[in-house]
Amino acid sequence: MEQRDPTEEERNVLREAGIVDDRVLSLMDVYIGDKVRWKFFYGEAGFEEVVGDFLGFYTLFESPEGGGDVNLILKVVRDGKSVVVYKDRNYLAEFEILEPNTATREKFQQIHDAHGRRVGREFG
Repeated sequence: MEQRDPTEEERNVLREAGIVDDRVLSLMDVYIGDKVRWKFFYGEAGFEEVVGDFLGFYTLFESPEGGGDVNLILKVVRDGKSVVVYKDRNYLAEFEILEPNTATREKFQQIHDAHGRRVGREFG
């Protein structure tokens, strides 16, 4: 049986409808290991920009009914030290990939090819 990727199917619909092109589609994904500029909006408190390496998502709490806060896990440098921070994805306003990590992207593609699972690519 052929593996189905619903995210890719949705992207194809957007492409075929002329809503996005390949350039825009390539901006929609962030891969684990990429260095990214994140911009968060906190209402009256304004914006916060963070530059760091994307490490993934983490759900801090999930009740029996589901839900929970989904946080971005980022490695940033503060006071000359690498630290891991969790930022609430609900406040994410935009992101820009500054440096794609080609080594991790290739490894994740190998996993995808070997197991038929899409891993390492987020948001798309």
